[in-house]
Amino acid sequence: MRSRPARLALTVAASTLVTGLVSGLLVAPPAGSAVPATAATAAAGGDGTIDILVLGDSYSAGNGATDEKGASQTYGPKGCFRSRVNWGEKYAEALRAGGQPVRLVNHACSGGVAADITSPRKMETESKAAPTPAGVTTAAQADAVLAQTDPCNTRAFPDEEFWTYRTTAVTPLAITYDCTRNLRAQADFVNSDVDLVLFTMGGNDAGFAAIVQNCFVPLTRNSSGCKSKVEAARALLPEIRERLLGGIAAIRANGLRDDAKMVQLGYPWLQVDNNFTLSDPPGYAAGNEVRALVTQGNAAIAAAIPAVNADHPGQATFLAGVPEKFSGHEPDATTPMGNPNRWINQVGDGDAVEVFYHPNRLGHQAYADLLTARGTFGAPTGAGSPPSDVRARMRVRMPLHRAQVGEQVRLRVAVRLTDGSRPRGRLVVRDVTHHRKLVTTRVQKSDRGKVRVTVRLRKPGRTKLRIVYRDKAAPVVRATRRVKVTR
Repeated sequence: MRSRPARLALTVAASTLVTGLVSGLLVAPPAGSAVPATAATAAAGGDGTIDILVLGDSYSAGNGATDEKGASQTYGPKGCFRSRVNWGEKYAEALRAGGQPVRLVNHACSGGVAADITSPRKMETESKAAPTPAGVTTAAQADAVLAQTDPCNTRAFPDEEFWTYRTTAVTPLAITYDCTRNLRAQADFVNSDVDLVLFTMGGNDAGFAAIVQNCFVPLTRNSSGCKSKVEAARALLPEIRERLLGGIAAIRANGLRDDAKMVQLGYPWLQVDNNFTLSDPPGYAAGNEVRALVTQGNAAIAAAIPAVNADHPGQATFLAGVPEKFSGHEPDATTPMGNPNRWINQVGDGDAVEVFYHPNRLGHQAYADLLTARGTFGAPTGAGSPPSDVRARMRVRMPLHRAQVGEQVRLRVAVRLTDGSRPRGRLVVRDVTHHRKLVTTRVQKSDRGKVRVTVRLRKPGRTKLRIVYRDKAAPVVRATRRVKVTR
């Protein structure tokens, strides 16, 4: 049995069309040895390269994007529909063509909501059965074994995905359990290396799939349903604005430098300006009302920028002009053939339902053109690197180099900066051997650079741990430790 959260589902006849529509508002050294920062990479590389991070939902992931031959070139975790030919990639290509080196990473995912910036997102759940492990008689014991063995983990995207387990039944012969695939919070991928964050978010919070379903999809649209969904979305705009402000705060809290930039993209209208009206009683001017809602959503996002920049002048920008750029190229629900000059897919376009009401190849190019016209938005291109005279030093003590499966392994980490200031960065411990992030913790000013972390290793054998510390004031520093894990 499989289940999936109903985010942006468009229903056409008996098909559920899951979309991510965005519209309107968003060899190890000895234990205890010091590791110099010269083994690390500096933020922004110091080489003039701009590091771009793309976050958000389907409009950022790339639903609907194709190359010249019609291939979507998708990659990444299942259901995210990231494309290698979306507007972010096209923008990066344009910057490179102008002589600006670019590194771009995309962690957007179709169906995303504002909460996915700050918290892990549950994807699908699958029910399974397995022989009862030795000594297991209760659901709690089975949960502990499942968490340790992690049987559903494909390890295809270890930095992004993790699985959680819930036992539903235990018998002497078998256990049945649910395993849920989760995506890590998008803000986890922010660090001091990032120069420019680009994102779209907010449409799924407002339930815009229901608007498309009730206002534009031929077999399901109706005037009363369209009106109720539009009015509900309009009423949610102030709350969605607050959710997005919380997401931006989380992006900053995860190590975004003060000189880095953030850009939230605006959204196109979803119907050409031809007074499309739903005539079934009581009737509703669906085209005009949805266009007005998109305009209001864009205005709400733009009006929030001064609040975002209150303590960080000039850091955030709203990319205006998207509706005007797409004007005349929106879908047309008045005819089954649609607008022949559309830059947004209608129902029936493409091979997958996930592309409906998302920009097509021309639409993604239009977004890229708007971004390219603004250059790098003032983001540093290597100039934002930490001063070369500040270095980080990290000492890692690990009392035990042998442990049993599931046993706690304690690490004592001491960090100091060569300028004498107190470290205020992020410490990450990874199990490199098994591709797992074990611990992420903030080093506060009050810690005086000293923290203790505890990890549990789930697989027997020789395990390599990598300890990484990132600080706004200094380059990244890394250390490696090895543990022999026995059953």
